[in-house]
Amino acid sequence: MSSIQVSQLTSRRERDAFIKFQWEIYSNDPAWVPPLIIERKAFLDRKHHPFYRHGDAALFLASRDRGSKIVGRIMASDDPNYNSVHQSNVGCFGLFECIDDQDVAAALFDAAANWLRKKGRTEIMGPIDYSTNYVCGLLIDGFQFPPTVLTAHNPPYYRQLIEGHGFTKAKDWYAWWFADPSKAVEQLRRLAARVYRHCPVTFRPANLTNLRDESRR
Repeated sequence: MSSIQVSQLTSRRERDAFIKFQWEIYSNDPAWVPPLIIERKAFLDRKHHPFYRHGDAALFLASRDRGSKIVGRIMASDDPNYNSVHQSNVGCFGLFECIDDQDVAAALFDAAANWLRKKGRTEIMGPIDYSTNYVCGLLIDGFQFPPTVLTAHNPPYYRQLIEGHGFTKAKDWYAWWFADPSKAVEQLRRLAARVYRHCPVTFRPANLTNLRDESRR
């Protein structure tokens, strides 16, 4: 088996390869919802993404065959604001994607940990894409359902890759899928009616032809 090389990204070409690697992992997953590439580029834009006003991050690609075959990716991120608020010394890994290979996963986790160690961090937590304001967590059940807003989706074998490197669960998060949405909608309507009696509000369609004025209302 060829050796594993892990390199930190420095170019736009490498960034594009980082983004598009997801298609290698999920090509046969009917529940996967492909991201918009333009949105992913904006998410990784160090000049404009608000995370970089106070934090830092690094992207890594794992490859074989002298770099010709990408086999994994990971992001390491450091959020000083989080550590200040929580009186912790934690860094995060996120945007983790990997073939089903423990050695590749280990190389990626080690690269992220080494980068965070140079930042002075003594603990690593994840998967977290920058912070809990974005996608975080590891899906361990319900793989047949597509992800909703800010929920994770990943292959079942990711759990073994992560726990196999020594990570342990920090907490459980749940997402709910309604088998009969009409019942949930009716409950929300009754709740909205009760709220309206105490705090009158108006619901109307947005005027999409004049978003500037709409945003000021």
